[in-house]
Amino acid sequence: MNKHYSLLRTIVCCITMVFVLSAYAQNRQVTGTVVSSNGEPLPGVNVIQKGTSNGVVTDFDGNYTINLEQNEPQVLVFSFVGFQPVEEEVNNRSMINVTLEDGGKLDEVVVIGYGTQKRSDVTGAISSLSSERIQDAPPVAPEQILQGKVTGVNIVQNSGQPGSGSTVRIRGISSISAGNNPLYVIDGVPLQFGSANNTVQLGPQGGTTAFSNETSNPLNIINPADIESIDVLKDASATAIYGSRGANGVIIITTKSKEGAGETLTYDNYFGIANVRETLPFLSAEEYRSYAESIGEAYPDLGANTNWQEEIFRTAFTQNHNLAFSGGSSSTKFRASFGYTGQEGIILSNQLQKYTGRFNGSHRALDGKLRIGVHMTYANLEDDKVAISSSINNEGGNILKDALRWAPTLPVYNEDGSFYQVGELRINPVSWVEVEDLNKTGQFIGNTDLKFDILESLTFGLNLGYSNERVDRYTLAPETHPSAESEGGRASISKFKNTTALIETTLTYEKQINEDNFINVLAGYSFQRFENENTFTQANQFVSTATKWNLIQSGNTLANTSFKEANRLASYYGRVNYRLMDKYLVTLTVRRDGSSRFGPNNRWGTFPSGAFAYNISNEEFMRDSKISNLKFRLGYGITGNQEIPNNLYREQLSINGSSVYVFGGQAVPSVLPTNYANPDLQWEETSQLNVGLDFGFFKERLTGTIDYYKKNTDNLLLNFSTAAPSVVSSQWANVGEVENKGFEFGVTGDIFYSDDFTWTSNINFSTNKNEVISLSNENFQRDEIRTVDGSGVVGFQTGIQIIRPGLPIGSFYGRKFTGLDSEGMETYLDADNDGEADLLVIGNANPDLVYGFNNNFRYKQFDAAINIRGVLGNDIYNNTAAEFSYPVSAPGLNVLESALTNGTSREEQAQFSSRWLEDGSYLRLDNLSIGYTFNTTNVSFLKNARLYVSGKNLILLTDYTGYDPEVNTRAVGVDYLAYPRPTSYLIGGSVTF
Repeated sequence: MNKHYSLLRTIVCCITMVFVLSAYAQNRQVTGTVVSSNGEPLPGVNVIQKGTSNGVVTDFDGNYTINLEQNEPQVLVFSFVGFQPVEEEVNNRSMINVTLEDGGKLDEVVVIGYGTQKRSDVTGAISSLSSERIQDAPPVAPEQILQGKVTGVNIVQNSGQPGSGSTVRIRGISSISAGNNPLYVIDGVPLQFGSANNTVQLGPQGGTTAFSNETSNPLNIINPADIESIDVLKDASATAIYGSRGANGVIIITTKSKEGAGETLTYDNYFGIANVRETLPFLSAEEYRSYAESIGEAYPDLGANTNWQEEIFRTAFTQNHNLAFSGGSSSTKFRASFGYTGQEGIILSNQLQKYTGRFNGSHRALDGKLRIGVHMTYANLEDDKVAISSSINNEGGNILKDALRWAPTLPVYNEDGSFYQVGELRINPVSWVEVEDLNKTGQFIGNTDLKFDILESLTFGLNLGYSNERVDRYTLAPETHPSAESEGGRASISKFKNTTALIETTLTYEKQINEDNFINVLAGYSFQRFENENTFTQANQFVSTATKWNLIQSGNTLANTSFKEANRLASYYGRVNYRLMDKYLVTLTVRRDGSSRFGPNNRWGTFPSGAFAYNISNEEFMRDSKISNLKFRLGYGITGNQEIPNNLYREQLSINGSSVYVFGGQAVPSVLPTNYANPDLQWEETSQLNVGLDFGFFKERLTGTIDYYKKNTDNLLLNFSTAAPSVVSSQWANVGEVENKGFEFGVTGDIFYSDDFTWTSNINFSTNKNEVISLSNENFQRDEIRTVDGSGVVGFQTGIQIIRPGLPIGSFYGRKFTGLDSEGMETYLDADNDGEADLLVIGNANPDLVYGFNNNFRYKQFDAAINIRGVLGNDIYNNTAAEFSYPVSAPGLNVLESALTNGTSREEQAQFSSRWLEDGSYLRLDNLSIGYTFNTTNVSFLKNARLYVSGKNLILLTDYTGYDPEVNTRAVGVDYLAYPRPTSYLIGGSVTF
């Protein structure tokens, strides 16, 4: 009995020991802290027991506690976006502290719609630039950072005037009548800048065509010194999360927040000068006199020798100052910055002053489960525009046109110091400085985002955004100036206001299910309201314009108008990102948008996309290969476009002051419809296929991407002419299709990489072929659309471009110049011998190739950057040359030197033809900068100090004979009196305390 009892006791003890040991193994705890290489705690780090689904996430202070499962061997895997993963064997330890090093290029964080991803997990076509690429040559406008550095993006700076905008096209022109500009998202807030084309609306042009018709750049509100990164989403799989506004691509701008530990104070500035790169070769006073005498004609001659271009151009001064302060505690961080830019234009009286302020703050509470962020920026701009317009005829005038056409034998001033003038239409170029055009812009953009971890893997997000943009424009042509002398002076006031309000809610589920499976699911709702309003008043016949526009009621009112409109956009969206074994990546996205711009029949649109990527380099057979990264990407999706005027689906009425009815002896303006109602009006839709390959060699010393895309836009929103007789002249409808397809290639290499010397080089180029597929459907028929009118005195100037199936948008259409006959008269192609010159396609404004070549060097504490970019294969209509290349204008007006040598008869009048289409290809040394970073190791209060010099637009290689081949007046590829882009030299520096 005792023997059996003893045996039973032994068995029970053994079983108890097994359970105790099993429980101990099951419930063993490991704790620790995860920090970055600079000692900063890292919240949100995934800590997973290898080979299991057991895992936790570090808290706000980087701490973690994990209960280990019985699994051999016991290994913890620490991973975090942007850092290299670390594996640690437990080996019976109860505390494991880990330091994560910054990851390589594949672990860089890329900003996508409503979130971020590691570069290695991206399935779409996304290009990114970080703040380091900005310091080489700080631009005034953010989009200029992308020029020549991102594939698939063609950026044309509209003019050299301070504050001027740019035409940005991502993968070609997709729409004819709706907007073609990309969507801009700043710190998570999608913006709409005042009109359908993302440009600031300034109201009527002040009653005279001399005032600038160039819209200001809405991105001027962003200080480039505040930019942390710019991410460009190009294909449908990347942009579909933005649905109806993603058809033209998305540019996401993320501003800087608090970085690192401790408090920092940074001051950076630069000073610079700018000059016109070159002037046009017009006749000098000596050549002018000689020509007039040779043909025996009288000419205006007061004995002067005036170079009018030299008189209106000047050396312009630029200064920029930025002050940024960041600090906070372990739970609260902030960064505040203030900036000032003063930029003179290279034409007299033209300048821009910009004041910006930004605050970014974040706070963590409830052990890091609640995270609140605040982003606010305010900008105040004062823009003194110069009287220069591309929309003028021969009777109009502006400072640049008059500087070109005024006789060099006339003086600038009379003996009494007043401006020398010759009649109302022959205005002294320099006297245009008396005409004022002042634009005052104030804009606020702000948002508050909140994230709360409901569960370990489930996060609720809330984003509240608001923007308020006010643009006030004041113009004055005093009664002493010839342009308004007959009117007794003329003044105008235009006040424009644009506000947006945004609310977005999201739920995000993110889980590293086990070592091989990761999933991220996003679902959200968004509502955004836009409201525009404008008032405009214009008057003349002032008793005195000494009070300028401040007493406009003292004049005779010419115009007094106003409008107010609003539109709304509601959206539901979702996205799934799935990763299997770090090899296979899938992204599925859908967004459903409802817009008040469309009628009840088609108010809602659905925009899906899907993408697949295969990380071939993570296969076992690639382990010992020199290829460090090889990823195949395939994506397809549908995006939309709703950038049209409001309320086109319904009949609209307007007051017509030119058509009146008389009732009881009193004239009453008529109220007439302006369009037919179309309740079936719907979204433009762009479907896009993208095939891409990312590659890297030699541990990412050489990296690159190759992409092929094809996108088709159908249901084009077109404005059709109605058949007569009709009360209205046009109607909007969904008709037609446009196709874009092309290749993109970019490669970046660390050519030399050592402790003392590094050389990194980037080459990128893009091609795009645009073609109109159709302009008709079963209800509407159209063979072609004539667009873009010429300017100035050039004859045959209506519809110099054509939109027709089989042709690209931007095709020039007119007569083909075949030479001069024996009398010096122009001849044109007449293939059918009917006695009339043939009208045919004579050029294409779209480039065949857009390229960039960027190099960055570092030798010890010196650094240098060289940025080269250009285009090939595009045509430019040199409207300026066409106007001033006919000798018939002289000696009454000045002309180009070539007018006297090109063999043209004095009987010939200015004509539009292929004679004035020029090759717009160019290669530009866009920036050259050299910097020196001081060693601050022995200066306790100084963390960083850098000094640099930079030159912009230094060299331009081109056959184009105008001021600059990078032009967009009235349309891309048309050059008429374009404000020249200057050459500038800067010296600047930065210090951080």
